[in-house]
Amino acid sequence: MSFVEEIDGQLADSQRLLKLLERVAELQAEKDRIAAEAKKVNKALDEAEQLAVEVLGASGLDGVRAAGKSWFTREFFSVNVPTENREAVVEAARDAGLEDMVTVNTTTLKSWLIENRGDGQPAEAGLAAGTPFDGLVREYREVRLSSRTLG
Repeated sequence: MSFVEEIDGQLADSQRLLKLLERVAELQAEKDRIAAEAKKVNKALDEAEQLAVEVLGASGLDGVRAAGKSWFTREFFSVNVPTENREAVVEAARDAGLEDMVTVNTTTLKSWLIENRGDGQPAEAGLAAGTPFDGLVREYREVRLSSRTLG
């Protein structure tokens, strides 16, 4: 291959990469635009749903059929444990006989595994390789394209 052919090939590869990255930037911008629209719709939806809960509750009805759906209210609960209370909560769970319901916080475990990863470990070995958690945890690894907006 001649020098000119090699340069032409490199230019073609560079142009292909530039076009691909331009397309990625366009799709990121479109995703951001759609996310902003979705945020507006979600806010309006939350407000309408809250008002509907209030009106349905005030009506005394258990449920209503409208717009091709059956509408009713139900209670939803969510629980989280402040960091400073985790040990006490784990101990309370053990005292309550909930041994099988006490779990490890996976975000904390992932951080620990990253911090304690062996320097000589190849990336393919995984985060838990060489730790007491090797074979006990499942891992998902993905390489992603990242960017920063300048200016």
